[in-house]
Amino acid sequence: MNSDYIDLIKNAGIVGAGGAGFPTYVKLSTKVDTIIVNGAECEPLIQVDRQLIEKYFERIYEGLKIAAQAAGAKKVIIALKEKNRNAVKVLEDFNQGSLKFEIFKLGNFYPAGDEQVLVNEVTGKIVPEGGIPLNVGIVVINVETLFNIAHAVEGKNLTEKFVTVNGAVETPKTLKVPIGTSVRSLIEACGGATVSEYGVIDGGPMTGKLVDPDSHAVTKTTKAILVLPDTNIVVIQKKRNIKAQMKRAQAICLSCRMCTDLCPRYLLGHDLFPDELMKRMYRKEISPENISNFDYAYLCCDCGLCELYSCVVDLSARSIFNYLKVELAKAGIKNPHNRQTLSVNEFRNFRKVPVPRLIKRIELDGYTSRADLSNDNVNVNEVKLFLTQHVGVPSVPVVKVGDRIEKGMLIADIPDDRIGSKIHASISGTIKEITEKYIIISGN
Repeated sequence: MNSDYIDLIKNAGIVGAGGAGFPTYVKLSTKVDTIIVNGAECEPLIQVDRQLIEKYFERIYEGLKIAAQAAGAKKVIIALKEKNRNAVKVLEDFNQGSLKFEIFKLGNFYPAGDEQVLVNEVTGKIVPEGGIPLNVGIVVINVETLFNIAHAVEGKNLTEKFVTVNGAVETPKTLKVPIGTSVRSLIEACGGATVSEYGVIDGGPMTGKLVDPDSHAVTKTTKAILVLPDTNIVVIQKKRNIKAQMKRAQAICLSCRMCTDLCPRYLLGHDLFPDELMKRMYRKEISPENISNFDYAYLCCDCGLCELYSCVVDLSARSIFNYLKVELAKAGIKNPHNRQTLSVNEFRNFRKVPVPRLIKRIELDGYTSRADLSNDNVNVNEVKLFLTQHVGVPSVPVVKVGDRIEKGMLIADIPDDRIGSKIHASISGTIKEITEKYIIISGN
């Protein structure tokens, strides 16, 4: 029966809905002691998971039972922020059936939803350097992913996504839309932007990426679409290219060490020291010949605190770490850091970044709307389905231009013996275009 569940999840195309998009069938094929349900949603302005718990927890619970059985988990813990009182009450009042779960109430800090931070908060365990929660007998799974698992067991393939549209829009909302819906149509469904010059972010303000609203579309991992003025520090930082970031680091780093003192990985005992990187930038020590000296870049979790919160002169160790990861990969250098025995920094509990303070620091205090879950239907006549919207190899099209397809049909498959995700038509219509990056479906 467990293998049947895994096959259903794989065939439905389910990947992690709250992070990088790791294929769920791979994650649940392992045997673990504990499942932690990640409902932290720690980035500002995103509202999806809290609202799903409030409105659809019975459905989520069904998905949780399946996930626990597939992974053989004996213990299940649902972690969410204590401040989300309505969602907490739903969990506390829920009549638990055959599967019993515990509730863990998190503080309102960032990044509470980071997998390794979450594991330590909930269990006290520390994931090894370069490791994953599985290394300590734990699987972390997102709330919306469980919602999708419940549908998969009923034979429904993944075709829709819940997305919070927030920031400088007329009416912030959380919408349920077909995967592949254009970002522009989401903004228009919320009344349009309230500023003339703005940037659009797919994801949260800390870890999300700037996108072109006219060419980008909702993926399986899109949690939010944020519209922010061009003058906002988040947009300014994300627009800076790596050359500019490196020159700035060489010129104005104050050697204050704040980027290290607040780094979540450093606080969990990892050998990661962003301030040391910035000092080496100041001394211009990075070169293709000595790139292996910077392999500790692999330990960076890309949380963005060093870029958007801790640095008083707006430098970005994060962007340089990401640059180094690419260069290390090009040089064939893998992550050598795998220490198993780690100790939490004694000051960690005093260095958690409060979300209200973070919101003020990144100039989002004018955008605290709830963005309530809406029943509005977004008029979608065309979708763009990216062939890479998950961890693993790109999906391979199994349709051709001109084919008539129905919603839920398989249009791109996983290559043999590789890790990836199946992609299904999110609307009925005709295959309009196929490229090496995406498939476009024109609706009926």
